[in-house]
Amino acid sequence: MVKFENFSFGHPQKDLYENINFEINTGDHAVLIGSNGSGKSTLVNLIMDEEKYTYDGLIRMDRSIRIGYVSQFVEHETSDLTAFDFLAAPFRAMIKKSDDLCEKMADAEDLDALYAEYQKIVDEIEAVDAYNYESNIAKELAVADLSKLSDIPVSNLSGGEYKLLFIMRNMLLKPELLIMDEPDVFLDFENLISLIKIINSYDGTILTITHNRLLLTQCFDKVLDIENKSVREFPGNFAEYNSWMLENKIEIFEHAKNFDEFIEKQEQLVKNIRKLAESIAEPRFGRQLRARATYMERLRKMRGEDPFIESHDHEFHLAFGLTADDNVELDETAEYEPEAMEIEVKDYSLSYGDRKILDNISFKVGAGEKIAIVGTNGTGKSSMLRDLFSELNEKEPGKVGYFRQIVESDDTLKLSGGERNLKQINELCETPHTGLLLDEPTSHLDIYAQIELEKAIHEYKGTVVLVSHDLFAITACADRIIMIENGSIREMSGRAYRKSVYKNYFSSDIFETERKRIETEIKVSNLIRSGKFDEARKVLESK
Repeated sequence: MVKFENFSFGHPQKDLYENINFEINTGDHAVLIGSNGSGKSTLVNLIMDEEKYTYDGLIRMDRSIRIGYVSQFVEHETSDLTAFDFLAAPFRAMIKKSDDLCEKMADAEDLDALYAEYQKIVDEIEAVDAYNYESNIAKELAVADLSKLSDIPVSNLSGGEYKLLFIMRNMLLKPELLIMDEPDVFLDFENLISLIKIINSYDGTILTITHNRLLLTQCFDKVLDIENKSVREFPGNFAEYNSWMLENKIEIFEHAKNFDEFIEKQEQLVKNIRKLAESIAEPRFGRQLRARATYMERLRKMRGEDPFIESHDHEFHLAFGLTADDNVELDETAEYEPEAMEIEVKDYSLSYGDRKILDNISFKVGAGEKIAIVGTNGTGKSSMLRDLFSELNEKEPGKVGYFRQIVESDDTLKLSGGERNLKQINELCETPHTGLLLDEPTSHLDIYAQIELEKAIHEYKGTVVLVSHDLFAITACADRIIMIENGSIREMSGRAYRKSVYKNYFSSDIFETERKRIETEIKVSNLIRSGKFDEARKVLESK
């Protein structure tokens, strides 16, 4: 369907791909992964708008294929259409156009042009099974456990619910290739489970960019990994790919090391022959020297380029303490350890228009405690965090840091979503605070940045209030969970929350499985870098 051959492309300031080769075949559910800024979204844009770019190599694909696209951010419609009518709209439009053309043909003298147009719309109707749209929509809603939304106006849906419907409509339109760029961003847990179900039930071809560990472990049968300007292609799931990738790297690095040792010995022989040729004027030494030089050149070509393990060491250290602007007199002769701030939300209410969202919510966060606020989309979590920051910052300016869910400014618009969020995180690492309010801080980050941030939050000495839909971040960081339900809250420990999630939705502890997988990858990568290949193999065999 889509094939890249010896393809190279880059921007003036950065090369993205060098002689990459991979293909997407009909029926693939492929996931495109890679570190932030590696060129994932650019690769998608090349598939959709090849003619806009100048590149080396080939992109082989039929330009007539129908491509569906779901971007990271989907603008929420505010019409009075119900969810069912929203899904049905494109099919009804096709059928209406077909009926209108039939009426025109009944009275037309010249049928040729009208018939050609009619045949085109009939082909479109048949391609998307438009005449059966009602049953197809009902089935898709049922698969995603979203039948309850059928009669609700889309203007009343949460952002996550609307995004799911948008994805679903693209699937119902049966594109020959559906491309989704981080479709999971900002989806709450229930909607994420629905997304997993509709992806796994979809029988078309998908190319998805995601860093979501839940999606990666539950979906996709092909992995495309951008690393070091190359693309690795693996037919299999993410867990299988991870094991294969580590085994492959052990072999490559060991091969390169053995080659290097052999080349080094040959280079020493060349040096010895050169010394003899310089001291003894015999033609045979000159011939030996030329032969050895030719042999050495062949060896270097056989060895190839240096193998590569991408460094994922972000090393976040969230700064704890007081800023230079804090009006605190310190005893210069004594060590001063600032105290983590205490946070209290008291009788907080929130309304959107006439609709009451939160009603007299109250809770406390102890000094140094980490809590996570969770709940479905539209329950007021981000609004409450934003209001809390305004209040705390007004009382004690500079003491609390704030990670915003979406930041757009003149200097960030050219950055990817992940790069923008890394910029915010680095600012929190450079400026000390005694408390942090974090609104979806792991969104858009690659897996390794997510893990490093979770570690940094866990080690941070200050107080943290985290709003997140990222189950891995919640279970790794939070001492306590505050769940927003029906305008009120209930609390549970982080441990109890984690157990309830995998008990109700999964057959095993996916959090523990993913933690062990990452630990193995890091350990094996470090052993490879140290040249301890047998030890690296033993770690893989024992996992």
